[in-house]
Amino acid sequence: MGCNLASTSPTVQAIQPTAPNVRIVQAQATPEPTATRTLRDILPQETSTPPPSPTAMPYICEEVAHEYPARYQVVANIDYSAKLANVSQTVRFVHEEETPLQEIIFNAEANNWGGGLQIGQVRIGNADVFFTLERNLLTVSLPLPLARGCEVAIQMTFNVTPPRVASGITAFKGYFGYSERQLNLSYWLPTIAMRSNGLWVVHEPQMIGEQIVFEQADWDVSLNVNNASGDLTLAMPGDITETGENRYQVRFKGGRDFPVSMSENYRVSKASTQSGTIVELYTFPDTLRPTANGTQDAAPHALQVALVSTERFETLFGKYPFGRLLVVQGDFPDGMEFSGLVYVSTSWFYQWQGGFDNYLTVITVHEVSHQWWYAQVGNDAALAPWLDEALATYSEYLYYESAQPNLKDWWWSFRVGYYNPKGNVDSTVYEFESPRDYINAVYLRGVQMLHNLRQDVGEEAFFKLLADYVKRGNGTIATPELFWSLFTPEQIALTQRTREQFLRQPEVISETE
Repeated sequence: MGCNLASTSPTVQAIQPTAPNVRIVQAQATPEPTATRTLRDILPQETSTPPPSPTAMPYICEEVAHEYPARYQVVANIDYSAKLANVSQTVRFVHEEETPLQEIIFNAEANNWGGGLQIGQVRIGNADVFFTLERNLLTVSLPLPLARGCEVAIQMTFNVTPPRVASGITAFKGYFGYSERQLNLSYWLPTIAMRSNGLWVVHEPQMIGEQIVFEQADWDVSLNVNNASGDLTLAMPGDITETGENRYQVRFKGGRDFPVSMSENYRVSKASTQSGTIVELYTFPDTLRPTANGTQDAAPHALQVALVSTERFETLFGKYPFGRLLVVQGDFPDGMEFSGLVYVSTSWFYQWQGGFDNYLTVITVHEVSHQWWYAQVGNDAALAPWLDEALATYSEYLYYESAQPNLKDWWWSFRVGYYNPKGNVDSTVYEFESPRDYINAVYLRGVQMLHNLRQDVGEEAFFKLLADYVKRGNGTIATPELFWSLFTPEQIALTQRTREQFLRQPEVISETE
């Protein structure tokens, strides 16, 4: 439920927060989570003997030219009718740390929801290697320690069986699932986990928020789709070459993930930003909605909102990182972001009655902004979710402020003021019993904090800070320390009161401490 919102549409007086009137909630410095949490940091095992010579290892240990630590080569044979994918994947990983590795840890999110991942074989060189698959964690044992500068190629075969999009809270995971008219494959491929300070970082999954931390990577994907009509359309990022009917070769550089959505019923419309970015919208015919002004199509509205918000964010934050941006109507609640592709729920298309004061507009803008606050600047969405969600929610206001200024007060009332949010912005996803409490603290209080920071340091300095954060954090897993390090000592002093009001840990710690 990363971007979940309430479906109500309140109409109340505008409430724009200012530093003096925001209520602060005190908390312990080290709170006890109300939901069970385990941060699985797997320590690398040190070896007392020097690593074997390169000729004795099934690795490449000469200078390896690579832009990203991991490169994925995927061949996926997908049975559209059976909703099954048979996959062969080779991952090339270059170890960049001093301590040799004894094992490689993968995120295996598809296995967490209904056991949708079945591993057949894992090989390195010409030999099978030992592996374990437990919930969202795939551990591959290495035959010999992997030394710094060496590249290992891990070959694996597996089946992916996404579940039918269900009702209730599990429906929010419909980006990995299928409906009667749509198959969504997101988080479907095992990906190498992030390493931080010599540790593998894989978080315990739960339904509130997101818990996976993705590094950028290089993707080379072949997709062969069977048991589908010639009307099948695939929505996926990257540079696409069609090699036959329902056969595709895709290159995607810098994606944190590789999402695919397919349907025999998609309508596709496109527009181009002033900078040349192609915005593509994938919708179903049911976006034609009865409104007070007669039957109208919500699809052109969503496309225009995506186009304008992309242009706005390029002006504020920097160039969109890919050539194409895909917005897909999803048959599951709310929205969700991936590299180069975002979902906006069918529910928001159904509720659209014309105009811009609605969730179809709000969520489209929110998900588009994640191309900066996720696809470009990554973060630990489990332990510091405000770094993407608060910034994405405040980006909604920046859109309204520019494109629909007469509705910016409406936005504050509808999005923030109605809920009278409480909680610490710097909370983890594990500290909440309900999605609403999580959203109120991280998203909405986060918006209030960012708005106050803007007032504290001034317009010009605030927007320069955001642009600098994108520039410094681009391609990384950014931290709160990076965000605050961009403030000058004078600005840190100016923001002291705001930080004390919104953060459990208001004191700024530099990245070197």
